[in-house]
Amino acid sequence: METIPLIGISIWLIIKIFVVIALVIYLVFAVVVVRQVQLMTETLKVGFEAPIKLFAYAHLVFAIVVLLAALLIL
Repeated sequence: METIPLIGISIWLIIKIFVVIALVIYLVFAVVVVRQVQLMTETLKVGFEAPIKLFAYAHLVFAIVVLLAALLIL
């Protein structure tokens, strides 16, 4: 593994930390999407609320699974 000479930390460790941080931010985004969909479906009644909610929750589950997979793999 390659290390940064001055501080002795592996470059790959830094990359892994940034990837996990990015995935946590993506998870927060997915939670915000779910909340926005809830607010939108309470405000507007257009007839296709169920598929939109399903897609938002599927997106949230996907974000959680990807974060957990990254934590296990990295």
